[in-house]
Amino acid sequence: MDSLCVKCKGRGFCKKKCKWLNMNFKSFEFKKDFSGSSPSIFVGKANYPNVSIGIMSLPFNAIDANNFDNPKFFKDNLNINQIINKRSLLINCNSTNKSFFEKIQEIALSKKAVEIEANLAKTPKPKSTFDFVSTTMGPSSELTKFSINENIKIDKHVSKRFYDFDLKANNALNILFNKGINENDLSKYLSSGAFGIKKKRRVVPTRWSITAVDDLLGKEMIAKIKEFPVINNYQILKGSLFGNYYTIILLPFVFGFELFETMDGSEFMHDYEEYGGRKNYAYDTAGGYYASRLAILEYLQKNKIQARIIVYRKITPEYLAPLGVWVVREASRNAMKNRIMTESKNELIEKLDNECKQVLINKSILFKKFISQKSLGQFL
Repeated sequence: MDSLCVKCKGRGFCKKKCKWLNMNFKSFEFKKDFSGSSPSIFVGKANYPNVSIGIMSLPFNAIDANNFDNPKFFKDNLNINQIINKRSLLINCNSTNKSFFEKIQEIALSKKAVEIEANLAKTPKPKSTFDFVSTTMGPSSELTKFSINENIKIDKHVSKRFYDFDLKANNALNILFNKGINENDLSKYLSSGAFGIKKKRRVVPTRWSITAVDDLLGKEMIAKIKEFPVINNYQILKGSLFGNYYTIILLPFVFGFELFETMDGSEFMHDYEEYGGRKNYAYDTAGGYYASRLAILEYLQKNKIQARIIVYRKITPEYLAPLGVWVVREASRNAMKNRIMTESKNELIEKLDNECKQVLINKSILFKKFISQKSLGQFL
């Protein structure tokens, strides 16, 4: 994984077939017709808005099928190869046939994995597909017919918002998040077109829905955080996951967010926002920007504090293959558990490793503005 891969995140910048696609891992003999357990759905982004929509299904019935689409389970129980092998068993059974839509939406809204029977146009060939935003998945094949073999059970809070045709999608997402529904499930709901004003409901590509959920939840938190008092110290938070190492710096100033991503410490992907927020998509750091921001905003909201945030992400060779943006979110959450507090800017800098220190002093836009604005404030 080189620096261009960090910037590209599967968007085709090198104009070549992505080297992470079609990598074979665990061998499995798939069948054209099967009974299985479906824990999720997947909506493609090609030819939008005429996208393919499908079920992500195991080719067998499994009591633990929910764990095949559960980042919390991955983080706490599996290593990278185990995650890839587990996800490589999920077949993307997709179709552009709109008659399948209602049943596929039921699978997205279900509280647990759904038992199904599927008929495919071709027998899937073992492979794994990788993405920096969407979670790794196995082979794909066109769905010709399928049925649901059990009654679907939907969380009562989800059902209430599904049938509220006057409630905006962003409001539904924030309500459910505050009810304890995690962002992974929320992205499935949004992707299936389950929320929003009735006439405006649309299927959303999975890759877009993941980032949209992180962004919408984050914006709601930012509005609340701006009402909290600014911290009166400096904080360094450090954490990692699967070779992604995060150093997060909190400065005693009004909200702002800045992210640096690097592999070698010389080339950086970089995006930021000041107090007024961004007016466009964080193109360089993409979904990682919104996922990391959400995790840190959770920390600020929980502690009822406001701060200016600077994030340094180092991606090491330990990260063998991109697993999805959930890794960013969970690595940032891990960092929230390890805090160093200092009373001065100089002490903060002393406690940073040299690589992070150089980025903060020489490259950070928000740190430079923090220094100049603090200096000006001394004369007011």
